[in-house]
Amino acid sequence: MNSIAYALMAYGLTALISLAVVGLIVVINRLMGKSDSGNEQEAD
Repeated sequence: MNSIAYALMAYGLTALISLAVVGLIVVINRLMGKSDSGNEQEAD
């Protein structure tokens, strides 16, 4: 396997992992928001 293909594969794997982590954080945030039932609301 040449170095360019390996670099592209590593870059793609890093992007997929980061997207999965962000998605997991969003899901946890929504679940925690539902369980809190709006007791602590942040002012924007």
